[in-house]
Amino acid sequence: MSKIALAFVLAVVAALTHAQTVYQCAGPNGSMTYSQTPCGGNAKLIMSSGSKPKHDESTGDDAGMAAPKAIAKPLPDANIQAISDSVADSNCRRDAEHLFISPSTAKIEQAEADIRERQNRVWTGRNAAQVQSMGRMDEQEIISLRQIISTEQARNDSIAAESRRIVSDALAECDKKKAEREKAATL
Repeated sequence: MSKIALAFVLAVVAALTHAQTVYQCAGPNGSMTYSQTPCGGNAKLIMSSGSKPKHDESTGDDAGMAAPKAIAKPLPDANIQAISDSVADSNCRRDAEHLFISPSTAKIEQAEADIRERQNRVWTGRNAAQVQSMGRMDEQEIISLRQIISTEQARNDSIAAESRRIVSDALAECDKKKAEREKAATL
């Protein structure tokens, strides 16, 4: 089974675990299908969170049935619940990782390119005083650009640190939910 098909089946199973009834059917090519309603002649009930009243054998129909007896709910298949829990945990962790904000480095990259351009400038065709003056202006601009780089890097470091903290908090929440699911499963 391909990874995409497996992921699809896991997602369907996770979604269906919240449904009242889940049926499993074998498709014509041997693939498994899951549904809330019988999906064919070979439908196999794999999970039910409630039960329907039984058909009244004496009258041959559902009319005149006595009130249904209280029937204990069957527990969901442990494998399906484990898959559902695994999918929920994976989704939580994926969503947490998506909270990371990667800071923009565009200003830093532009400033570095401007520094390289100024360092490679050659002033010619002017008198010595003008060449020295232009060189000093380039040096001052390079100093200013390095300050911009330093400020942007500090800003980006701060953004990344805050972003990592947010992701860490979200992952901790995922761990908490996982522990709650595991505790509920043992009860």
